[in-house]
Amino acid sequence: MRHGDNPLLRRLRRRWFLEPLVLCTVLGMLVTGARAADPGSFEEPVFEPVAAPQSLWAGPYLGFETGISQTATEVTVGGRKDDASRVDAAFGLFGGYNWEVSRFVLGVEAGAAYLGGREKGRHPTLGNYETGAKWTVNAKARAGLPINNFMPYLSVGIAATEHSLKANNKEHSSVSIGPVLGGGLEVAVTDEWRIRADYSLTGIIDSKDRYAGVSARRNSANHRLMIGISRAF
Repeated sequence: MRHGDNPLLRRLRRRWFLEPLVLCTVLGMLVTGARAADPGSFEEPVFEPVAAPQSLWAGPYLGFETGISQTATEVTVGGRKDDASRVDAAFGLFGGYNWEVSRFVLGVEAGAAYLGGREKGRHPTLGNYETGAKWTVNAKARAGLPINNFMPYLSVGIAATEHSLKANNKEHSSVSIGPVLGGGLEVAVTDEWRIRADYSLTGIIDSKDRYAGVSARRNSANHRLMIGISRAF
């Protein structure tokens, strides 16, 4: 019998040929399964910051107002008094800045308004006279309590107001500094536009002057009810 025909040798040759083939097949299957099971590279989740809700009331604003003005003046000569009251159309500009503090809105505001013309009167001692206030400028602090898009508020500040009295061909005109108190209701129609109803009481003057030899004292105040529209920025 030849070596090549030895059954043992033939079996060994078959095993040397098959075992590497089986081993390679098994390794290939393992590598393929490992790749299929690989979850891939880990990507850290990205969190985008959420923008804070924009305040409805905070920030600057500028507006225009118009309404009714009443300037009341008491003229006193020698213990005798006479009252003159002028009701007129008024208009003006205003602007300010608000801050939201907890549940409240606190702000500062400045404004200027035309108050109207003069009213004629007759005093038993002084005779015929004309009196009135034409304009005023003010600076106020405001405090409001927002309820959705409505905000009732109160205001307090100081005002510089022109006032004049003419009698016996003599006129005294002056600018006085006095307190201004008020309140109102503001409505945010949109994020930018607001309307309001505003009431102001301004103390104007308490002075004593001479009119062609007659000494007269004047006390005056102004009431205003204005409707305004403003734009927030």
